[in-house]
Amino acid sequence: MFAIRKPMMTEQLTGTCLYFGTFNPIHTGHLMIAQAALHQYGPVLGFQTVTFVPAGHPPHRQGEDDLLDARRRLLMVQLAIAEHPDFRVSELELTLASQSDQAVYTVDTVRALQAQGLVPEPAPFIIGADALQGLSTWRDPDALLQRLHFLQAPRPNCVPVEALQFNGSAEPLPLRTSILNMPMLALSSTWIRQVVREQGGKTEGLRYFLPEPVRQFIRENGLYTLPEASHRAT
Repeated sequence: MFAIRKPMMTEQLTGTCLYFGTFNPIHTGHLMIAQAALHQYGPVLGFQTVTFVPAGHPPHRQGEDDLLDARRRLLMVQLAIAEHPDFRVSELELTLASQSDQAVYTVDTVRALQAQGLVPEPAPFIIGADALQGLSTWRDPDALLQRLHFLQAPRPNCVPVEALQFNGSAEPLPLRTSILNMPMLALSSTWIRQVVREQGGKTEGLRYFLPEPVRQFIRENGLYTLPEASHRAT
C-alpha cells in the first residue's frame, strides 16, 4: 500500500510555488521539474513547497477522448508526491469545476488566491517553455503577465520565452521569468498514454518513466486503454 497525502486546504498555500497542469497522467518529468524549481528558486523567490494543482475542466483539453476524469488524475498526483516532504497537492480547481459546468481558467484561480492573500503577486508559477509560448491563447493573458513569475522548464525545440506579443500590442511585453537549469525533457503525458494503449494496458515498459505507485494504479485500473468516456462516468 502507498500512503496518500490529502489535498491541501487553500489556507495552507502560503509560501508555495504553483504547478498547474492536467497531469493526465503525472510522470517523473513533472517531479523533476518541481524539484528543480524548489531547489533553484525557492530560496530566491521565498517559497518552501511546490503545490500541484490538477485541472478540473481544462479548457484546452475539452473533447479529447483520452482525458481521464479529474478525481483519478488528482489521485495519481497524490500517489506520486506521497514520499516528498515539500510537495503538496490542491484540489482547488476540482472544487471550482464541481460548482459549475463551465471551464475553469487559470487566471480566475490565481485571482481568487491572490485576493485572499494566499499567494503573493507575482506568484511563482511553473510552466513548460512550450506552454508559455502559447500563453496568448489563454484567458486574459495580460493579467497572467502581471500576476505570475514564470519558472520555465526547457522543452525540446523551444527557445526560452522572455517576452510575448498579443492583443494587438505594438511591442512584445516582457515577462517576469526565470529558466530552470536542467536538461530538456521530451517525456510527455501524451507519450505515456500512447505507450499504455499500444501495449494493451501493460505498463512494465514504463518503469522509471512513471512514479511506481502511479504505474501500478494505471495498470490495475486498466486506464488509457479504452475511450475515456467509459472512465469519466466514475
